Amino acid sequence: MNSPKKHLSKSLREQEIINAADYILTTVGVRDFTVDKVIGHLGVAKGTIYKYYKSKDDVLAEVSVKGLTILLNHFKESVQKEKDQMDGLNSLVMAFYKYYLKYPKYFELFTHMERPEFQSEMRNYLKISLEIKNYFTDYLIQCQSAGLIKKDLDPSYCTYMIWGSCMGLMNFVDAKKVFIKEIVKLGQEDLLKLYAEILIGGLKV
Repeated sequence: MNSPKKHLSKSLREQEIINAADYILTTVGVRDFTVDKVIGHLGVAKGTIYKYYKSKDDVLAEVSVKGLTILLNHFKESVQKEKDQMDGLNSLVMAFYKYYLKYPKYFELFTHMERPEFQSEMRNYLKISLEIKNYFTDYLIQCQSAGLIKKDLDPSYCTYMIWGSCMGLMNFVDAKKVFIKEIVKLGQEDLLKLYAEILIGGLKV
């Protein structure tokens, strides 16, 4: 348990809470994450948390900002390594998988936040989410402008389709790997590479 710091400014107190919440999340995972554990780690009164955040979902939404920022940087770095735009698109899809391997607790958080009952309107979370969506969509628009993918495809719809199907496939692999021996035999990365090939092949002119 950390010693509580008194007389912090609003912004510093919020950062202290989110740092503690991030520690709890990356230690125990989203399923076992509770505000009480954050309170215990900080050594503050329960009312301190709820003075700044209305709910557990609001706290998690703010924690996700760090995870989503790392994901956005993963996307940008993966594209910069490729000279060919379609290779870059393939790298974008595979960057999501590599992120999933490196930051499993953040991936669990994203999955949790995809649930319809998750409720939060925290601005930082909405801002970084939109930034990621726009980055991916803008890249698809660039590919369209270069005549590499079909002109009649809506880039925004394609972005949501890629995001949703990536999430779905990785959740499937994670949930079923104990029961499906073939996944272990073939390898998760080979499965994702085939998925990326089929997906991008459907976008090509």
